[in-house]
Amino acid sequence: MKISKHLVFVLLIMLSAMLFSSCGGVGRGYSMPRLAKDSPLAQARSIINPDSEVRGVWIASVFNIDYPSRTDLDAASLKGEIDDVLNTCEKYGLNTVFFQVRPACDALYKSDIFPVSSFLNSGGELLFDPLEYIVREGHRRNIFVHAWINPLRVTVSKDSEEKLPDNSPAKLHPEWTVKYADGKVYLNAGLPEVTELVKSGVSEIVSKYDVDGVVFDDYFYPYPVDGAQFDDGEAYKKHGAEFDNVADWRRNNINSMIKASYDAVKGGDPDCLFGVSPCGVWQNNNGSNGGSDTRGFEGYTSLYCDALAWIEGGYIDYISPQIYWQTSSAATPYDTLSDWWNAALDGSGVDLIISHAAYRYEDGDWEEPSGEMTRQIEYSRSALAYRGSMFYGYDEVSGNVRGVSAELDGLYTNEIVYCDPSPDDRGVTFDGIENGGSAPAGELTVSGHSDPALPLLADGLKLSRGKDGSFTVKLTVNKGSNSYEFKQGEKTYTLELKGE
Repeated sequence: MKISKHLVFVLLIMLSAMLFSSCGGVGRGYSMPRLAKDSPLAQARSIINPDSEVRGVWIASVFNIDYPSRTDLDAASLKGEIDDVLNTCEKYGLNTVFFQVRPACDALYKSDIFPVSSFLNSGGELLFDPLEYIVREGHRRNIFVHAWINPLRVTVSKDSEEKLPDNSPAKLHPEWTVKYADGKVYLNAGLPEVTELVKSGVSEIVSKYDVDGVVFDDYFYPYPVDGAQFDDGEAYKKHGAEFDNVADWRRNNINSMIKASYDAVKGGDPDCLFGVSPCGVWQNNNGSNGGSDTRGFEGYTSLYCDALAWIEGGYIDYISPQIYWQTSSAATPYDTLSDWWNAALDGSGVDLIISHAAYRYEDGDWEEPSGEMTRQIEYSRSALAYRGSMFYGYDEVSGNVRGVSAELDGLYTNEIVYCDPSPDDRGVTFDGIENGGSAPAGELTVSGHSDPALPLLADGLKLSRGKDGSFTVKLTVNKGSNSYEFKQGEKTYTLELKGE
């Protein structure tokens, strides 16, 4: 029987009260020194404060990228490699692991639904349960563990379809699958049977393992191949009658699967979190869609992932967008995307846990990677919805490639505990500019303050704000009279300026 984490958190609340008196005010973060693992206080805390800044790493099992290193390891070696992962986390102050337990319709845990992953054991036997071990040992070391699932991917290479085990759901139900132009096989998200399979798989993990969360990444419908069509026409005819086009139907399929998975998580363990790590660009701004000011690959149109629907629907606890670009990127700058996601999450109750590209410190794609992780995290920490970061990939972190882990160690010297924003009832004010005053014609940057507990909209769009309700907005000032509308809660604030 699983013990509710609420019992564990009672002790944490008492300990937190000794460390700082209140999390009131304006939603600030409080920091305290990182605890040595052998300190009495650390030993008393059976797990870290649930509101601590998330500082984590993705551990990929697909293609044996991170774990396990080979498919022929014995139980002792498999255990040792997990110990190495947790040692790395402790060394650099990381407190969360996203552990890939289902890379391709398979399992790195004891499952009655999915076969043993070929990336764990080429012989198809479960000699050692990595998920059970990493959860137990992770919690002992004050490290959260989230089970990372690829819900729709069946194969990861062109020749792997014929190697599917006889007990694979895809082998038992080939009518549930689609083979795409990339040569890989996918579950058809347009079938109710597939949604039920994904939901059952999530329920199995949450019921059997004391995981702290379940997370999906950005692999839903396949990354598009030029000129190719995903062959789900029959499913669309049968199940998509209420939709005007196949794109909207596909997005609804993913939305339904996300909601079903959220319900499965909460039905099994209300304390367990559910999150998704989508493509870093929801949509590029076309002038009317509310997208980010970017020019990048879009999750909404290309993978049929409508992250805003999940946020607005309230069926994710956190979102971890893969913002895998530098701040200096011309097409997809980090700060622009961090701000966009922060604004999108304002008032939603969904936490922002950004995924960063530590792997680019090694792959040569960034000419000057040194210091980039520091710049990105320091920039986002002040964002209202930000609750932490995850890093991909593990090899660069464990090897301190080009100093990336040394940066993290410096950033994570102190533990930071984030607080939900508290109302301050000050309304919306503007800095250094007088309402009804004059301003030069052209683009004008205006900063101000707002009640952090209520989202702030300018001309109908949410603004990105800091944890204290501060904001910056760019206004276009035309010659003559100008009027700008800001709305917060039930109140509307108008800024009048005369352009000169």
